[in-house]
Amino acid sequence: MQKYELFAVYLHPNIITTTRYLLLNIMNLYKFDSVAISPSDVISLHKQETWELTYVVHGRGTRTLGDETSEFSDGDLAFIPPHIPHCWTYDNHYTDECGRIEYATLSFKTEFIDRCASAFPEITERLEQLKSVSSVITFSGKTLEEMTEMMLRMRTKKMSELLPYIFRIILLLSKHESDGIVIGRFAETDRTSDRINKVKEFSLENYASSITIDMIANHVGMNRSSFCTFFKKATGQTYITYLNKLRVDRACSLLRDGKLSITDVCYMVGFNDVPYFNRCFKNNRGMSPKEYADGVITQRQVIKSRKKKD
Repeated sequence: MQKYELFAVYLHPNIITTTRYLLLNIMNLYKFDSVAISPSDVISLHKQETWELTYVVHGRGTRTLGDETSEFSDGDLAFIPPHIPHCWTYDNHYTDECGRIEYATLSFKTEFIDRCASAFPEITERLEQLKSVSSVITFSGKTLEEMTEMMLRMRTKKMSELLPYIFRIILLLSKHESDGIVIGRFAETDRTSDRINKVKEFSLENYASSITIDMIANHVGMNRSSFCTFFKKATGQTYITYLNKLRVDRACSLLRDGKLSITDVCYMVGFNDVPYFNRCFKNNRGMSPKEYADGVITQRQVIKSRKKKD
């Protein structure tokens, strides 16, 4: 597949029709900022529930990424998962003629990755793998150059023109995250990861069955109240929200196969009510199961047509 073929496929008229909810509801899931400010005005140590890609256009100093502190300079790029404390402390003597440093930041919610999976179902597995990144990473070589190019281009674009560039960045991240160079870790994340992994393993094995909060809490040796608090703090979402997303992800996989009806898929992934399944699917993917399935068929037809022309 050519470099920008996914965008060409995505912009096909039939696919725009089937993904209209995706386009209508996606704008609040990402944010891009390009700023030139005094070093003293840079935000101090903080963390958030969104993913963040930060590129230093001009500036140098020390950066804190989780539990690690190191030096940085012009061209520094970092991809930061949710809930990891971070900050850049800039050198007051390394600024432009107006006394400013400059950086660009793209932040997006996990739901944005899910919407990308709806737009590009053929790379769903890669996007799911991207969501498992738990350390701060950077890149090198051609990958770094291309991400840098996208971030610099976005600085000159209007908000309405950003989406293709953001999609390209997401695709690059999903393709090359395994090649990422770790530049920051957070011990608190490490301490909770074993228990969270146990929750996820149990959920993956049993999502098609009935799972209650009491059941999963007991599985990890906690009471209901403690588990709910722990899981929300560790992941930024409730367990039911996580479980519904997991079931919707599995539903997408079955719908891509095209062998089962929507009702059959609903019950096979653990939902007991079709209307509730439809609501959960639309909340997670920005479209109904039928629209998703129709979009997959259309994409296959477009790709097949392109291959014949080539």
